[in-house]
Amino acid sequence: MKWRFAAAITALVFFAAAFATRAGTSLWYDELFTFWVATQPWADIAAQANADGFTPPLFYFLVKALLALGVHAEDLRALPIAFAALAVLAAWDACWRLFGPSSRTFSLLGVGGSAYLFTFAHELRPYSVLISLTFVVLGRLGGERSSRSDAQAAGAALAATLFSYLGVSLVAIWCWEARRRVSTLRFWSLIAAALLISLPGLAKAVHLAAAWPGASIGFDQTPPRLSGLLFGLASAPLREGVLWFLTALAGMAAIRKARTVPAVLILFRALACSLASVVLLDAVVRTGFAPRYFAVVWSVAALIGVGLVSGAGRGGAGVSLVLMATNLMAIQGYIGATPPAREDWRGAMARLQSRVGPRGTLLSFPYHHGAVAAYAYAPGLQIGGGFTSRQSPVFWYDPPAPFTGYGFAGLTRFDTADGALSRLAARPNVCLISDEPDITKTATVFAAFERLGAEPFHTGDPRLRAVCR
Repeated sequence: MKWRFAAAITALVFFAAAFATRAGTSLWYDELFTFWVATQPWADIAAQANADGFTPPLFYFLVKALLALGVHAEDLRALPIAFAALAVLAAWDACWRLFGPSSRTFSLLGVGGSAYLFTFAHELRPYSVLISLTFVVLGRLGGERSSRSDAQAAGAALAATLFSYLGVSLVAIWCWEARRRVSTLRFWSLIAAALLISLPGLAKAVHLAAAWPGASIGFDQTPPRLSGLLFGLASAPLREGVLWFLTALAGMAAIRKARTVPAVLILFRALACSLASVVLLDAVVRTGFAPRYFAVVWSVAALIGVGLVSGAGRGGAGVSLVLMATNLMAIQGYIGATPPAREDWRGAMARLQSRVGPRGTLLSFPYHHGAVAAYAYAPGLQIGGGFTSRQSPVFWYDPPAPFTGYGFAGLTRFDTADGALSRLAARPNVCLISDEPDITKTATVFAAFERLGAEPFHTGDPRLRAVCR
C-alpha cells in the first residue's frame, strides 16, 4: 500500500509541476493544427483526421471534449499532462512486473523526473498517451505471463494505435512476443484490427512516398541527436559526445544483463523493433528524426535503464540520483529557455496584430502554419500566402483565405514571387511571416515583398521571420 501511495504522490507532483508551467511556451504548429481540428464539428473531425493521415481521430475527440467544457489554448495541455502523469504510474507497474519490487523506487525517480516525459507532457499531441500505453504493453508482455496479461497487452497496443499510428510498432512487438502463446484467431484478429485502424495513415504514406521524385526509398541525411532522444525538447546538461559515451557503457551493461534477465532481452527486441519503425517511417515519407517520433523508443530505453540500476545495489542508487538530478537540471533549463523550446506563435501573433491592426492582412509561407496560428491567436486577421521553394514557382492564396484543412484547392500558380505579391501592391497594413528554417526557400518571396516597400519586423522569436508594410 505504501508503494502505491508513493507512486500516486509522484504522479501528482509531476502533474502539478507540468500543469503549473503549461503556458510557458506557446502552442506550436502541430499543436495549433490539433486545436484547429478539435474546433470543427464533431462529425467532421474523423474526416479531417483521415484526410490529414498522420494522427487518428481519437485524440482530437478528447481535445474537443475539453473545448466543450470551456478549456482553451495552452490550458488544453492538461490532457497530455494527465496522460504523462499516468505514464509515471504505468512505468512503476511495468518495472515491478519486469524486475520485481526492488525496481519501484528507481522507476519513480527515473520516469517521474524525466525531462523527455516532462517536455512532451507540454505538447498537445498524443505522445504522452503513447508513452503510457507502451509501459502497459511491455509490463504485461515481459512480466509474469498469462492469457490475461497477453490480452491486456494486445488491448493496450491497439489503444496506442487508435491514438497514434506509431502504436503499430507495439502491435508488431506483441505479435512477436506472444506468437506462440495465443490462438491463431486472436493473433490474426489483432493484426487485422491494427491494419484497419491504420488504413488512413497507410494511404497517406503511400501517397507521400509516390510524390517524392523518383518515388524511391531514401533516408534523412541528418541523424538524430542523442540529447533529443534522452531529454526531449530540453537542452542537455552534458555534451553530445559524453552522452554517447555514457550510453555506450549502459548499452554494454544491458547486453550483459540480458544474458541472465529474460525481461531485458525482451526489451532489447522491443527497442530494435521501435527503432526500425522510426527509420522505416522516415525512409517512406521523409518525416525526419524529431525527438517526439521516438516516444516508444524512449519508453523502452527507460525500462532498460531502470532494470540496470535496480540490480546494482548502492551504485545503482547513486547512478539513479545523478540521472534524476541531470534531468531536473534539463527541465529547469527548458522552463526558462530564451527563446523557448517551441516557436512563440502566441507572442508573434500579438505583435503582428498590433502592427497591422485586428483586421489587417497576414501572408504566411508555408500558408497553413500562419493560418492555424492566426486562427488560434488572432482570428480577425485576413490570411493569405502559399507555398514556394528555392526552384519552384509560387503557389498562392489571395487573402482572405481561411484555413480549411490539408488541401490545395484554389491555389493560383505564379512563375515569380513578384507576380504573386504585386496583387497586394495597393493593400495597406500587410505582414509576411515564415517559420521555414531554411531561409533560402523563402528568400525570393521576402525579397519581392521588400521591393514593394516592406521592412523587417521583429516578432519576438528569431525563428519566426517577418516583414511588414
